[in-house]
Amino acid sequence: MLYRLGSALLLIGLISLVVFLVTFQAGQGERATLIAGISFCAIGLLFWRRARRSQIRPPSRFHTIRRILGRFPPGEE
Repeated sequence: MLYRLGSALLLIGLISLVVFLVTFQAGQGERATLIAGISFCAIGLLFWRRARRSQIRPPSRFHTIRRILGRFPPGEE
């Protein structure tokens, strides 16, 4: 859930930054749009990274080979 919220906020922030750049080129850029875009991106990255860190799992690739060779990461067997 936190991963999706972070991704959504990051996307909204990037869209806000693009809107700011377009309006700035037209000579009507507002600081509020820039600050909102940066804020949404920062909060989105914070949520996204925090959720990603909690979802890290040990790789399940080559499980049979590791079992045969006796090379398990700690806490796997």
